[in-house]
Amino acid sequence: MDILNTDGTDPPNTSKSPLDEGSSVEPTSETVRSPDAEPTYLDVFKNKDFMKLLSGQFFSNFGDAIFRISIMFFVYRMTGSATAMTLVLAAQTIPWIIVGPIAGVFADRVSRKAIMIGADIVRGVSILMLPLLPYVFSTNTIIYGVVVITFILGAASATFVAPRSAAIPEITGLRLYVKAISLSQLVFQTLAVLGPIFAAPIYVLLGEQTFWITSGCFFVSAVIIYFTTIPSASREKKEKISFKLVFNDLKDGFAFLIKHPTVRLLIFLFTFLIIGTAFAGPLLLPYLFEIKHNAVAIQYFNVPSTVFRGANPAYLATHYFGVSQAVFEDYQFSFMEVLRNLSDKQYGFLGASSAFGSIVGNLIFGKFEKKIGRSRAILLGSIAIAGYYFVFFFKPGFIVLLFAGLTMGFFNGMFSLAINALFAENVPNEIRGRAYSATNAYIQVLSVACLALSGLTADSIGLVITITGSGIFLLITTFIIAALTKVYRFAAEPPNPNFGLDN
Repeated sequence: MDILNTDGTDPPNTSKSPLDEGSSVEPTSETVRSPDAEPTYLDVFKNKDFMKLLSGQFFSNFGDAIFRISIMFFVYRMTGSATAMTLVLAAQTIPWIIVGPIAGVFADRVSRKAIMIGADIVRGVSILMLPLLPYVFSTNTIIYGVVVITFILGAASATFVAPRSAAIPEITGLRLYVKAISLSQLVFQTLAVLGPIFAAPIYVLLGEQTFWITSGCFFVSAVIIYFTTIPSASREKKEKISFKLVFNDLKDGFAFLIKHPTVRLLIFLFTFLIIGTAFAGPLLLPYLFEIKHNAVAIQYFNVPSTVFRGANPAYLATHYFGVSQAVFEDYQFSFMEVLRNLSDKQYGFLGASSAFGSIVGNLIFGKFEKKIGRSRAILLGSIAIAGYYFVFFFKPGFIVLLFAGLTMGFFNGMFSLAINALFAENVPNEIRGRAYSATNAYIQVLSVACLALSGLTADSIGLVITITGSGIFLLITTFIIAALTKVYRFAAEPPNPNFGLDN
């Protein structure tokens, strides 16, 4: 079975694949270790190609983090419309559903390296077009140009992820995969926390020139990838890519997800997890504003609609804070705005606490994977996420919420690493691209559907019941799956990537 070079040519046949050897580069100390020896992070650092890929990820993630904040500032400044910002977010999400699965097919058919470089170049060029939009569109029509560009960016990002996710196990080998993904998650989570902190002052200082920075990050990533050895999928024979071939590959990818028992169970587990988190996650900010800070009357089974109609600040100040109408009129003090600002800050701290916990959980599980065990990591992660949402029923103080978020993030970090490792081990290299992209598309569709229903549910039964109900739902489904799989024992079974694969 031949492995295509990154330029699409056929190399000489080799007797072993990178997964068998544990590395895609020249032998290192980790390849001569005993198979039972616990690999270390030092072994990962010795893998030159993965470290190149990780450094490229740093620039790519940093560009993403800055762009996510900058585009919101840019759109709001150009249009003054919150609806316009929603359209931009939708334009970035939709390509993951439409383009992602198709990109996965190409990731299994052509050079993964070429796809990644091309996606980075497209992202870099597209971002450079944003500062030019005011010269082409009017204030009333500029949003159309922004939506088109962000759609292209989303499509390029969806195209980039499939080959990268599929190539990492081939670059590192499965022995180092967990620790490699741990470092990858460390970079992603760190920049997810620090990116917004840097983005706002950078945009305030540079304005639209900030887009030059984000564009440059993607070009740097493309250059780094160019000098990285990235194996492509193994193919016994070359086939001309056609619409029929793409359709059949998509069908095979989805079929594999359904046929393989371990992968099917992982998808099943993810389904319940996404339903719970998608219903509860978007409600944390409204919870802080409306319930915790008493911006409106605390009601468990009904959420007053006054907040959504822009309630009169004077009315709220008089009825909920005991401030006289005269005092309010003298100082023109908006209690609603103060509470919103406080809620925004606390919401940011909650996100930072869970991200920091995830970083620590990633590193701990990466180092002590065999001692902790994947089954235990998955089970504890599911319970921790369920418990985090359930605790909102008791209206805990902010410090308690911070600690709960830190704890949830810690176990969720271990959970995500264990899931990633199982997926990589049980999906063969030749279909890994479309398997990853098909899974991402499924997750996006399910998430969007649940997000759309989340607001309606909160309006019907209240914020608290919706959030805590999500926690109860996750806890029940966790125990059911644990019982059916004998406490997730499937995670400890040896991988069988060829099961369910059509030859």
